[in-house]
Amino acid sequence: MPVSRTVPQAKFTYYDGNGGPIEVLDFTKAGTEEKFEHYQNMVHEVLIPVHDVRNKQDQYTLDKNGFQYFHDPVAGLQDANTEEEIWNVLRPATEDLVKKVTGAHKVVILTHRIRNLAEDSNKRADNKAPAHRVHTDFTCAGALNQLKNIVRDPAERTTLGGDRIMVINVWRPLKVIKRDPLAMLDWETVQPGDIIPNRMVFSEQNWSEMGMVKHSSQHEWLYLESQTPEEPVVFKQYDSGVRAGMTVPHSAFVDSRWLGEDARQSIEVKMFAFIK
Repeated sequence: MPVSRTVPQAKFTYYDGNGGPIEVLDFTKAGTEEKFEHYQNMVHEVLIPVHDVRNKQDQYTLDKNGFQYFHDPVAGLQDANTEEEIWNVLRPATEDLVKKVTGAHKVVILTHRIRNLAEDSNKRADNKAPAHRVHTDFTCAGALNQLKNIVRDPAERTTLGGDRIMVINVWRPLKVIKRDPLAMLDWETVQPGDIIPNRMVFSEQNWSEMGMVKHSSQHEWLYLESQTPEEPVVFKQYDSGVRAGMTVPHSAFVDSRWLGEDARQSIEVKMFAFIK
């Protein structure tokens, strides 16, 4: 049985909090791309330990820590080769998993992305390389705005909503992870002020808001060594029933033992979960 370990000096790239709030980036206006690059370059790199939870997974739960690892083998995944085949196999299985672990009566998929490149010059949603920057996929405002975009009818949103709405990200390896594993920031070590809203406007009706993250000495980073396709991590990117929305920061990190390995292969699936 593998023994859990600690990577003593993992580099995490945070937003440089000394820069203060991030102005709204309106990409319909000239000069915004340069402003975007300015904020991307305002970083604070920190060398801190990241702890392996192997053989201790049951200590970390979705409700307490904001993330949870599950044993969830999916029949047919090992035989899927193209992105279309992978998605056709994983879509229903992922919906079923989220319903099971959250108790949701309805889920609505937002997006999915396969990452299979070590480096990629494409930006934002088109990038297929690991995200080596501490971030959240949404802020509370960003999640609720996305809900309006996905479910446009206010009456339908009310019907779906029930008592609680979540945005769930299911991150699953497509091959055993060596290079660029995904680390989760334990929500119990996060304060609301650690997350800085980063709003990007693409048209009058289309905007998104993710979270940049400031470093805190209280942060505790965790990952699962040699994570397999049967071991997805499910984590919250919004929860209407929890303080500050429980939008859990996460990041890929470099483990120097595996620098020569092939590019990481993984898929992330984001969805709304509606709980009555």
